[in-house]
Amino acid sequence: MSKKTAPKPKPLPSNAELVTVDEAARMLGRGYSRRSIFRRIKSGEWQEGIHWIDDRRQDSDRRIIKINLTAVQELRGTPAAFR
Repeated sequence: MSKKTAPKPKPLPSNAELVTVDEAARMLGRGYSRRSIFRRIKSGEWQEGIHWIDDRRQDSDRRIIKINLTAVQELRGTPAAFR
């Protein structure tokens, strides 16, 4: 059996501001509750490595989601017709 190798992750931009889901919900305000943030992640609207990262240890089963506020703010600034 061969072991699958994980794809090499892209480095985060130097201006990335990573916060927890609770902090992101508070900072982003109306329309960005914990539930709506997880819905955006699950639906694929927010992409892993760009809008959010999984910051857990390699041997951990529980996810630790961190939100990149800089990327989310850029997405919010894009008109809906161009998203």
